[in-house]
Amino acid sequence: MKWTLLVVLTLFSVMSSAQTKKNPSTLSVKPELSLREKALAESKVEGQTKTSATDAQVPGMLTLKDPRPEIITRSWRYFAGLTAQSFQPEGTAKKEGSGTFDLGKNDHTFMPGLELGILSPAIKTKSLLWKLGIRGKAGFSSQGTSLTLDSGYQINDARLNTTLFSGGPLVALQWESLPSVSLTLSPQMGSVTYTQTSANEFATFSKQSGFESMSYGLDFALGQRWSLFTEWSQRTLKDNTEIALQKDNFELGTKVTW
Repeated sequence: MKWTLLVVLTLFSVMSSAQTKKNPSTLSVKPELSLREKALAESKVEGQTKTSATDAQVPGMLTLKDPRPEIITRSWRYFAGLTAQSFQPEGTAKKEGSGTFDLGKNDHTFMPGLELGILSPAIKTKSLLWKLGIRGKAGFSSQGTSLTLDSGYQINDARLNTTLFSGGPLVALQWESLPSVSLTLSPQMGSVTYTQTSANEFATFSKQSGFESMSYGLDFALGQRWSLFTEWSQRTLKDNTEIALQKDNFELGTKVTW
């Protein structure tokens, strides 16, 4: 009897142990996440997997860039030139006690000049290259002259000196198919001064007036730095009724650009 009871208890113990292993309710269960934790987890997953249209890189796609930083950081170019022109003084100059001096009686004279300027980097529009800038010009001539005062006294040591200064914007146009030639346009404002010197004080004077001009030119490049140019200017005197200035003027010159 004792052995029978012992066998029954042993079998019951084995069956209970097997039933416990099969029952999933006895296994450990992870605690449920709160609503806040679930939302945070979902947003993290979406942020990692979601790609915006601006992040997409498609082969062959056209990329647009702002050109302003490139233009601003590009170097500007400077130039200096020497010019030559034939100059004819015009108009009259009055001096009390001496009479009126006719400047037009003087001969044509050679007037050398100097110009300095700066040009922007080229801006391309279709087949044209545009360059914008600013420049200043100066010219000087000196010639001997003979005078006869109203009293009849002759003066042979007088010299008439002419000084021109002008400045203004500059536009240079260049064709892409003809890179060695440029067309230049330049409106200018300046001043002209006629100064006559002599050992005789009655023969001396200085007259000045402002003028406006429009210049049209052609620039022929001889290399990366050197060029030859021609320029035709139309000048208009502003505020003087005595002295005058050539309305049409032609110049030749050479310049170096760096």
